[in-house]
Amino acid sequence: MWVWIRRHMPTAFLLIVLALCMGGCGMFQKEQTPEEVFSRAVSGIAGKERLVFEGEAGLRRENSARFENQFKFEGKLEDHDRLTLQTRVPGTIAAAGKESGIAPLDGKPLNGKKGGFSASFARKGGKWQALSAEHEPLRGSLSRFNPIAQLENIDRMNKTIHSEYGSGRRTRILRIELAPKDAKAWAVAQLNGEMEAIRAEYLHKAAASGGKNRPAMEKELDKVWKQGEDRLMQMMQNAEVQTVYHLTVDRRSSLPLRLSSESKVSLEEDGVKKSQEALVTDVNFKSYN
Repeated sequence: MWVWIRRHMPTAFLLIVLALCMGGCGMFQKEQTPEEVFSRAVSGIAGKERLVFEGEAGLRRENSARFENQFKFEGKLEDHDRLTLQTRVPGTIAAAGKESGIAPLDGKPLNGKKGGFSASFARKGGKWQALSAEHEPLRGSLSRFNPIAQLENIDRMNKTIHSEYGSGRRTRILRIELAPKDAKAWAVAQLNGEMEAIRAEYLHKAAASGGKNRPAMEKELDKVWKQGEDRLMQMMQNAEVQTVYHLTVDRRSSLPLRLSSESKVSLEEDGVKKSQEALVTDVNFKSYN
């Protein structure tokens, strides 16, 4: 039959017939949209019982290439809903993220290792809650570096997703930009959580000191904290926030391989731009089970 077709039909028409046949047989599959890739990645990581990741974060002011408050962190998810995060803080920081030493933080060692503060979290009712005591330092700050929670939050927000150039045969790279309103609301919520953690920490220290001066100390600390909170909220009221994520996804498994972000905050005071700073993070997922 194919011999008869080749003799009686033009080559171009034959190619069209072959293409239609192969397409109907499923040999040509439509590539997933960026939104579909992201959705599958979030679903994939949500179904994992265990995973390990490593990351780093740093603060960059204005357009400087120099990072401040840079630190590294690692995390381990166990039993689907239990997560432990540990931090390490670099000592002297050079431009472009280079480091020349590690200065340890005070806190609980992870797996018996010194040189880092650790905190535990549990997923309850779809939300991650800290299991460490409310007064422990960095308790509030660490929660924002949970990449699983970040992906879950991004999934609920208004955003635009595009495929990035440079995606290979094995990976897809997505550029995810949050809607400015959602990005700002999320930043304010995170800052509120960190402010509450700071307040709990200092009130705990005042209570631990005991003595007759305790009530006065607590009152003064609460006053100072309230002033700081009011000042921060005032600055954020007219602030502009731009948050962009880059997600690298394995084409075969649909699981995230890397999640990096840059969240820029432009602050204004009395209608005049005061400063701009950016929180930069980069997380690599090392293993899944």
